[in-house]
Amino acid sequence: FETFIPQYLINEATGAYCRSVAAAEFFEGDERFSQFLYSIGVVPNDLPNLFPFLAQEILHGRKLVVFPEGGMVKDKRVVDQKGRYSVFSRTANERRKHHRGSAVIALAVDAFKTALLHDFAAGKYHRVEHWAEQLKFDSVEQLMQKAAKPTVIVPSHITFYPIRVSDNILHQAARLFNRSINKRFAEELIIEGNLLFKETDMDIRFSRPIIAGDYWRWWEKRLLPNVVHRFESLNELFALKPSEGHWGGRIHAIGMKVKSNHVRDDYMRSMYEAVTVNLSHIASLIIMELFEQGLSQIDCGRFHKMLYLGIKLIQKTDYHLHRSLCNPEEYDAIISRGSSRLDQFLKTTTSMKLLHVDQGNYVIDQKLIEDFHVDDIRTENLISVYANEVSPLSKITRIIENAMQQADKINARALADYRFNDQVLAYEWDRKQFQRERYEEINSQQTQTADANWYFLKSNNKSASAVLLIHGFLSGPAELRSLGERLHAAGHHVLGVRLKGHGTSPWDLRSRNWHDWVESVERGYDIVKAYSQSVHIVGFSTGGLLALNHAANHPNNRIKSVISVNAPVHFKNKNMVFVPLVHHANRLVSWVSSEGLVPFTPNQPENPEVNYQHIPVRALYQLQQFIDHLTANTLTIAADVYLYQGDEDPVVAPASVETLDKLIIAENKTRIALDSDIHGVVFRNIDEVQEKICASIL
Repeated sequence: FETFIPQYLINEATGAYCRSVAAAEFFEGDERFSQFLYSIGVVPNDLPNLFPFLAQEILHGRKLVVFPEGGMVKDKRVVDQKGRYSVFSRTANERRKHHRGSAVIALAVDAFKTALLHDFAAGKYHRVEHWAEQLKFDSVEQLMQKAAKPTVIVPSHITFYPIRVSDNILHQAARLFNRSINKRFAEELIIEGNLLFKETDMDIRFSRPIIAGDYWRWWEKRLLPNVVHRFESLNELFALKPSEGHWGGRIHAIGMKVKSNHVRDDYMRSMYEAVTVNLSHIASLIIMELFEQGLSQIDCGRFHKMLYLGIKLIQKTDYHLHRSLCNPEEYDAIISRGSSRLDQFLKTTTSMKLLHVDQGNYVIDQKLIEDFHVDDIRTENLISVYANEVSPLSKITRIIENAMQQADKINARALADYRFNDQVLAYEWDRKQFQRERYEEINSQQTQTADANWYFLKSNNKSASAVLLIHGFLSGPAELRSLGERLHAAGHHVLGVRLKGHGTSPWDLRSRNWHDWVESVERGYDIVKAYSQSVHIVGFSTGGLLALNHAANHPNNRIKSVISVNAPVHFKNKNMVFVPLVHHANRLVSWVSSEGLVPFTPNQPENPEVNYQHIPVRALYQLQQFIDHLTANTLTIAADVYLYQGDEDPVVAPASVETLDKLIIAENKTRIALDSDIHGVVFRNIDEVQEKICASIL
């Protein structure tokens, strides 16, 4: 992947072609493969006059892609005890400084450009003409255009996630045809074969360019032409040595070595800071830190809290984060009901015998600190590999230490605040996913202007009761915002929930099911219950059904009342009966068109500033499925129940409240009729419904 994908992306984005260098052994034997390498710009590392050749290619506008050394790819341990960058060398069997090839080429090319520009400005055109001919440029002007451009090194980092160590068909085939396959090749087939055959993200990050010319002092730039003029070819320029040649060349060679070390260190630092941080990085750092603290086991819940807090603190930095750390829907599950990303990490590390679960604890095994050869570590100790990849980021390691300390001190409200922030981030994430061109036709017709995000209005009275507000179908939190502000003024904590799929795009709602809406309410309740022992749940329309459903599924004395307003069980629009038919027809033709026959129907909302203008047929079907689920059995609710219904509601048939009344078993149950001929009674405060609701919440 690394030998052709970056070049492909660069060519696609800029039109530029790239050169790269590969081990000479790849050019031996099979001529077809060597021809393939040449065809995509690769040259062998034993090519005569390699550096001058690459410098000439750069001057002609081609880019040079330099790949990492083996030790950087394998154990990823790049920082020593003193914080210096180093890499494992197979040939020397020890750690050493990274090669300086990129720095040497960049500085030499920049020195050459500086001399050309000086000569051209001084009117010494014969020298410029000499180099234009030497370097096979069609004209002096063409050469000078290239010389005027800065020489830059663009540090980049490729992060694969997740890394898997299970066997795969590529490794099996190689083993079948070659029983004596060597360890190094076997390891690469296992790890990199899984990148091909199993779902893996490949994040390529480019850092700020390092400008080679910035490393020359002003007086050095004045001397550079004198050095360059002594040579007839680039070969001689790259052959400079501190111990031989004329004094100018020797001084220049010494300066080049010092500067190239400096440049090398700068781009190494920048390169590693471009890593895409993922959950396995954070989990591995925590495990390694626990081991260093002398702990051999940790309570699973405590570990999950450390991991979650680590994610939340790292979100505040400017590091690149894997998309799963930006989407709360993925990582929020860590402290609620497990996580597939965490499960995958635990499954892999358990199979490696690095840790195991015992009676609710993660137990760290001794193998974690064993030393492994560079060709074994990825298949034997993935925790070390993940931890090593982010260990150069000292800020990350400090954050993890802080998260581990916070986990034992954080109170319920502070944790709830983090989870509320997750929902705010989730809205932005969801909205962004449905802003692509294919959704524009429907999105452009929406009239929503009200804030569609969650809101949390906290009372100054810490012992105040809390109210959870749940909006209706096709709407958003703003639908109940004025009621929320009234309740907050009365001294209550108020949390406005955003049901998944709402307030973003009708396409988003089309992708959701009723279980997503139930989970949105669950998240809201988990947040607000940290602020009060007394919780009231108010839901309008579909939100009313969700409120009743939540109270029935959580029979505890913390929920004091449930208020449902115009909750739909039966609809006045008889066409609702055809929704399942249209939905299934859409499913039948989805193999031809992903949109189906009738993906949306137009909507004429009472309150266009908070409602969608289009109704996804699939979402209507999900609503009907939820109603069928809710009304299949009686609903036993321990809290006080208030059922409001408009007498002339144009959407919900009055029989709905009668059906709900019969289904609900509650000690205190009240039905209230509202004098209204519209559906959105709470938003417009019809028949003073807001005052009536406030009066019932104590």
